[in-house]
Amino acid sequence: MNEVTKYVWYGIAGLILLLALVIGYFAATFNPNDYKDEVIKLVKDKKERTLHIDGDIKLSFWPKIGANLGKLSISEHQSDKIFASVERVKVALAVMPLLKKELVVDTVYVDGAKANVVKYKDGQFNFDDLLSKDEEESKIKFNIDGINVSNSAVKYIDESTGAKYHVTQLNMQSGHIALAEPVDLEASFTITANQPKTAANIRLKGNCLINPETKHFKVKGLDGQLVGDLLNGTGMDIQASGDIDAKPERMEFLVDDLKLVASGKFDGARRSIDLSAPALTILKDEVSSKKVTMHMVQEKGGDVFKASMVLADMQGSPKALQSSGITGDLSAVQGKRTVTGTFSSPFLGNIESLIFDIPKLAGNLAIKDPSLPNGGIQGTFKLSAHTDIKNETANSQFNLTIAETKLTGDVDVKGFTKQNIKFNLIADKLDLNKLLGKSTASAKSSGKTNHKSSDMSALNNMTLDGKLAIASLVYDQYRVSGLNAHVKADGNKLALNGLHVKVDDSQIKGNVGISNFAKPLYTFDLDVDSVDVDQYVVADANAKTGANKPLDLSALKALNADGAIRIGNLKYGKTRASSVNINLKADGEKLSLNPLSAKVDDSQISGNLGISQFNNPAYHFAINIARLDADRYIAKGDPQAKSNADVKTEQKLT
Repeated sequence: MNEVTKYVWYGIAGLILLLALVIGYFAATFNPNDYKDEVIKLVKDKKERTLHIDGDIKLSFWPKIGANLGKLSISEHQSDKIFASVERVKVALAVMPLLKKELVVDTVYVDGAKANVVKYKDGQFNFDDLLSKDEEESKIKFNIDGINVSNSAVKYIDESTGAKYHVTQLNMQSGHIALAEPVDLEASFTITANQPKTAANIRLKGNCLINPETKHFKVKGLDGQLVGDLLNGTGMDIQASGDIDAKPERMEFLVDDLKLVASGKFDGARRSIDLSAPALTILKDEVSSKKVTMHMVQEKGGDVFKASMVLADMQGSPKALQSSGITGDLSAVQGKRTVTGTFSSPFLGNIESLIFDIPKLAGNLAIKDPSLPNGGIQGTFKLSAHTDIKNETANSQFNLTIAETKLTGDVDVKGFTKQNIKFNLIADKLDLNKLLGKSTASAKSSGKTNHKSSDMSALNNMTLDGKLAIASLVYDQYRVSGLNAHVKADGNKLALNGLHVKVDDSQIKGNVGISNFAKPLYTFDLDVDSVDVDQYVVADANAKTGANKPLDLSALKALNADGAIRIGNLKYGKTRASSVNINLKADGEKLSLNPLSAKVDDSQISGNLGISQFNNPAYHFAINIARLDADRYIAKGDPQAKSNADVKTEQKLT
């Protein structure tokens, strides 16, 4: 027996030696670079693309068959323009599986890969020809132990939309790869885009399954992070973790321990959200979930808003799911004012049709502020909402009562990207001093004034059509009553047509428009029955001290306006004016009243007036006066008149 064993080992050793001699001879005599031209010609003939192979192809034969291909590039179809290139590719094949027609590839190393992907206006891609199948499909099994990609990049352009995406600094490592099998994946890259505008660094890790044929997508142990700018936000930090199993075409989802934490800065406000979904099951005949929680925070200029919401356990089917309810609370701090509230509602939905209802959302509010009567006020609100996501429609009805303020209305929305909104808003009384606080008083006390025009760019993406009716409105020292207007907006202009309102003792009728939303231009055509200027003019402390400090009109820097005002009667001190007609224009640098006409006491006046250099105003005017009784305005022996005569005022006649 020992003799037999000895000869067997001799035989094996001989075979190994023979195999080594064959491989050695093959390595010594076979040069793959001799076939480079044939391969290039084959690609040219079969795919009508130009393949470049720079440098020599280097082979290895043991313990694996491998090749270091060096630098490669391939052109666009029927063009010399580069479609993709790579600085270095190294591939190794396991020898024994080849005998069983199994292609087992060891780790593939790819360094410096670059690709330009284009989607044409007809929906075709610039790589579609590379995906065409040969007449005889290969029966060799495909298997890769891993892929290692470094320092690579991909550009993507959609010619039909103008969207451009650029992925750079792509680094990726994978575990075992086989068709329709999960793979361990770890990747990091930088992405920039123009639709939407994006510049972010992304890191992903998890066990992933992507099966395009069955449309089955699965990730287990997801650990991802995005840091950068996107969705009109800056300094974004989004982190996600958990397990997700999705079959979107069948509307089947399994979620386990999903957590999403995101924060970023939007329009000067820091916002953050924390979402947790411990378990969610959506199958053909079953829907169930444990409670989903969400927390939101917004901070801006010392003001803080917080909200928390809990969606209780859901049960039912995709066509009819329901929850015992949504509950939540909110709080806000603005200076010395605090607002707290709670809310709750049942929740119904149809996942197949993507229709969701909040039939009865009810809640309460408490506002505390030392400036309010008794230090605070209470309020309640009710709301019902219906949303159809597939058809992009939503509507709601609401009712709000806070102290003496009562507000009711309805909103109908069509389109979520470009909204078409119809509404009715009715209020018997709105006391904004109680609801918003006296912002004008705080501005005066701080001595700071914002001279920047408001940015209303959000109106570019919506159309409005609604009616506004407010019986009584109070804001600061102003009292408004009988406000009625038809509000329309078409994405280019917001208009209040048929405006009818009483401000203090003045009755105002006409139309007001706002256009150029990024830097609003206000247009108007108004008729005012009477104005008592005395109730709006506050005596200047400088007048009491005799100081000659020029009037500061810097607030006019934020005014961009063009319109006409007609005033029946105007009162200022002992002066009376009637039939006042003013055409006003302002562009942030100059305000002009041209033409200007009025009857002041017994004098008929016409002409024009301009004001520039608002910080230290320069007045320009040309006035025609038919008749002037100077004695009426200068009292003999009046010491104040003498002091006024000593005041030097620069007046430039134009």
